[in-house]
Amino acid sequence: MTNEDVNKLSDMLLQSLYDYHFAYNGESYTLPKAMLSADVNSKLAIEYLIEKEYAVDTGGESDNLVLAITANGMEYIKNKQIH
Repeated sequence: MTNEDVNKLSDMLLQSLYDYHFAYNGESYTLPKAMLSADVNSKLAIEYLIEKEYAVDTGGESDNLVLAITANGMEYIKNKQIH
């Protein structure tokens, strides 16, 4: 997978987190960490979002990722929608 592919997947995931945030009153999205082991591309994309501070994982040491979009992530999505 190229960097461009990871960026596209990251954008799709971030848009999903954005939509989820507003659909569920700011709730975080929870998914099993085991799913990421099965899908390396999604793992790379999520790591990229966290590294860029567009999303945060508050799942800690649990078996789940608990992802939430950050203010930076919301701003990124808003700017992407305008262009």
